[in-house]
Amino acid sequence: MQKQSNHNPATSERGLVISYFGNSVAVEAEDGQVFQCHLRRNQELPVVGDYVHWEKEGDTTGIVTGITPRRSLLARGDNRGKMKPIAANIDAIVIVMAPPPIFSEYLIDRYLVAAELLKIQPILVLNKVDLLDEAAKPAAFARLMAYQDISYPIVLSSIYIKEGLVDLSRQLKEKTAVLVGPSGVGKSSIIAALGNGEAIRIGEVSSKGAGKHTTTATRLYHLPQGGSLIDSPGVREFNLWPVSRQEVLSSFKEFQSFLGGCKFRDCQHLVEPGCAVQAAVASGKISPQRFASYQALMKEAASYKNY
Repeated sequence: MQKQSNHNPATSERGLVISYFGNSVAVEAEDGQVFQCHLRRNQELPVVGDYVHWEKEGDTTGIVTGITPRRSLLARGDNRGKMKPIAANIDAIVIVMAPPPIFSEYLIDRYLVAAELLKIQPILVLNKVDLLDEAAKPAAFARLMAYQDISYPIVLSSIYIKEGLVDLSRQLKEKTAVLVGPSGVGKSSIIAALGNGEAIRIGEVSSKGAGKHTTTATRLYHLPQGGSLIDSPGVREFNLWPVSRQEVLSSFKEFQSFLGGCKFRDCQHLVEPGCAVQAAVASGKISPQRFASYQALMKEAASYKNY
């Protein structure tokens, strides 16, 4: 639960957190100017995408006094199973993969569970499709069909193939999206391409006391055609926060129409006899790879405490 803001309406302004440095944040004021803002002691940590109340202290500096209520918050699980926030107030999650061997259904399915639980729009992008020769294309595209069959948007992209990027740009218009995926999938090239080849800047922010901007910093980029993209190194390797088995099950939407047909009411759809979900996998109505991801995620969920 978020802490109450303790800002003074007479002196504070509303701003958008567009970068995070660890001990301070870059806040974009309503007029577009960017200020380096530090946090009060015991202040809840804002994340990129947060709207905050802040007060100006100097020409380019300020202090955050509170965080406005969030409509969504993407987090990942740390090594201790606790939630580590990544990005706030997002409308969509862009899951970027590249052709094999980087392509990973299991990682995609982790992100999809997060998207379903947060009720935000997932968009699956297969980038660098120019690397696929004619012999490799059918197998690669077949791996995407399981997601297309359950109505997840699919974008094929490459910096050399503009059509896919135009489609992605259209889907992101007027949205705040977080860009996720493993290293090597070309996220930076997608950001550059969506910026029409121009350097996408978040404003000049003094690095005094905050260290220099590096690729390790989570950043929000405004897109020229409308909308914003958040890129974070914190989602290169993504573990779900502690979730229940029921939450995992509810996130595999293609399973839902089969749930009433199981022999046992408390069926977990893993190895139980008379399971309608397992029968759907056997008959080709559910992707075996998606079912394998479900089994692995259910095992993880069972390992979390309090479930």
